Amino acid sequence: MKVILVRHAETEWNLNRIIQGHSDSIITPRGMRETSALVTTLVERAYPIECIYSSPLERAWLMGVSLAEGLHCPLIMEPSLKEQAFGLFEGIASERLTRCNPDDANALFERDANYCPPAGETLAQASHRIIHFLHNLQEAKEYQTVCIVSHGHVSQGVLAQLKEGVIDNFPRYAQPNASYSVFELVDGKCTGLRWGISTHLLKLER
Repeated sequence: MKVILVRHAETEWNLNRIIQGHSDSIITPRGMRETSALVTTLVERAYPIECIYSSPLERAWLMGVSLAEGLHCPLIMEPSLKEQAFGLFEGIASERLTRCNPDDANALFERDANYCPPAGETLAQASHRIIHFLHNLQEAKEYQTVCIVSHGHVSQGVLAQLKEGVIDNFPRYAQPNASYSVFELVDGKCTGLRWGISTHLLKLER
């Protein structure tokens, strides 16, 4: 099964570097242009996408709706595709967290996939629910090519786990807003991974 893993477009909180998690904020004007650019690119590349699954969080769902319309595919809401829950850190500027709680910020974003923010979940837990969904989808053998719309931080954990078998190097797998990754799952193993593809965004103005 080929998977096109998409991150949602830029939001106001992304722009202002505010931690989102399960909270939401509106798509920026640039985010709308990012969405159009991504739809155009996936249409031009003619991936034979048969179905789109999206996180129910609004910023991802809106991307899913645009992709479904552009690619003429069914769209299914999938709760397991949500971002990592950052608990009490949601709504806090990342700069403030780094300044006031540097050890927590470093563990959360750079070092420890098993670190759990207060009232949240670990990156390892969040990544596991997505990987579990992907494996079940592959075993069902209903589709050969699917598109998954999810979120930045949890996608890093998923890609690290799929590529390396461990989640330790998750910071390496950064995904810009409205970028995408492509890989195949063969008997539960990931092959041919390309991540953070964002050339379609290079000509966009801020």
